[in-house]
Amino acid sequence: MKKRRWIALLLVVVLAFAMTAIVGCTSDDPEPVAEAEVEEVVEEVAEEVEEVVEAEEVEEVEIPEVVEGGAVGNILGPDVDLSVLEGLTVGFAQMDSVNSWRIAQTDSVQSAARELGVNLIYADAAGDVAKQASDIEDMVAQGADFIIVAPLVEDGLQGALRSAMEAGVGVILVDRGIDGEAGVHYDTAVMADFIWEGQQVAEYMIEATGGVGNVVILQGTPGSSAAMDRQIGFTETIEGTDMVIIADQVANFAMPDAIEVMENILQAHGDDIDIVFAHNDDMALGAITAIRAAGLVPGEDILVGGIDSPVAAMEAILAGEQLVSVSCSPFFGPISFEIIARMIHGETIPPALQKPGTLFDINNADVNEGF
Repeated sequence: MKKRRWIALLLVVVLAFAMTAIVGCTSDDPEPVAEAEVEEVVEEVAEEVEEVVEAEEVEEVEIPEVVEGGAVGNILGPDVDLSVLEGLTVGFAQMDSVNSWRIAQTDSVQSAARELGVNLIYADAAGDVAKQASDIEDMVAQGADFIIVAPLVEDGLQGALRSAMEAGVGVILVDRGIDGEAGVHYDTAVMADFIWEGQQVAEYMIEATGGVGNVVILQGTPGSSAAMDRQIGFTETIEGTDMVIIADQVANFAMPDAIEVMENILQAHGDDIDIVFAHNDDMALGAITAIRAAGLVPGEDILVGGIDSPVAAMEAILAGEQLVSVSCSPFFGPISFEIIARMIHGETIPPALQKPGTLFDINNADVNEGF
C-alpha cells in the first residue's frame, strides 16, 4: 500500500482522537464546549499532521520478508500440505528470456511445477506487453486455476489481470510490480526491494571513490518497476556528492545491448568514465566486455557495479573486474507454489512479500551463491 494512503488514514485517526479528547475531557463540565474551540483544535492537529506528511516522517507498513533457496518446501511459515497442488493447472506468463536471470527464473518455476505434479501452461511474451496480456487471457481460457505473472512493465496488463481475478483465477505477481491494486488485479506480489538495491550499489561506489567521479548508467527495460526503482535508489543516493552522470542509456537488461551501448559511450567519453552502474549484472558484464575491447582495464580504469549476482558476476568480482553486485534471487518457483497451496487451504496471504538481497564484493563473493 502506498504511503499516501497511510498518511490519509493517520490524519483521520488523529482528528478523531482530537475530537474525542475535547468532548471526553469536558463531558462533566456544565458548560458545553464551544464549536469554535473544537474547530481550533482540529485545525491545529491538521497542521501538525501536514508537517509530518511534508517531512515524510510517517512510518511505512512493514512488508514481510521471504528468504528462500531453489528447493521446494515451506518458506512462509508452518508446514502446509503441498499435495493439494498435484493435478492443478497453473499458468506462468513470463515476460521474456533475454538474460540469465530470466532464464533461471523460468527454470525455477518449471522445475517446481514438475516436482509438485502441477500442469503448467507456459508462455513467453518475448518483451511484448500486448502479447503478455494475450497470454494471460489465453491461460484463463485454458482453465488455469492460478496464474503466475512476471510483468514486463507496470502498465498494460491491468485489463487482463482484472479479468482473470473476476473469473476466479488466483494471480501471483513475481519479480516486478504493476500499477494496480491487490485484490483487484492480483492476490499478492513477491518482489525484491529494487530501490534498496540501487542504494546499496551507490553507497558502495561512494565509499570506494570518495564520492567523486563520472558515472555511466545502463538502464533496464523502460517502464519496468525494477528499472525505475533501481534508478531512483542509485541516483537519489549520489545526490550531494561529486559523482556526475555523464551518460544514462537503456540496454534492456540484455548483455548484447549493453555491449553495443557501452561501446558507443566509450567512443563518446573515452577516458572520462570512472564508474558504470548497470541495473543488472548481465549489462554490467556487457560493459566489462566493451571496456576490455576498448583497451581499458575493468576494475582499475573503470569501476563496475550491478545487481542480481549470477555466477558470472561472482567470477568477475573475484577476478577484480567488477567491484560490487547486489543479489536478487530468480528462484520464484518454490515460493509461488507454496503461496498457491496456502491460498487453497484458505490462508490469508499478505498483498506484498519482499525478498531480501545481499551485497557481494571481493570479501564475500562466492560462485556457489550465484545462479
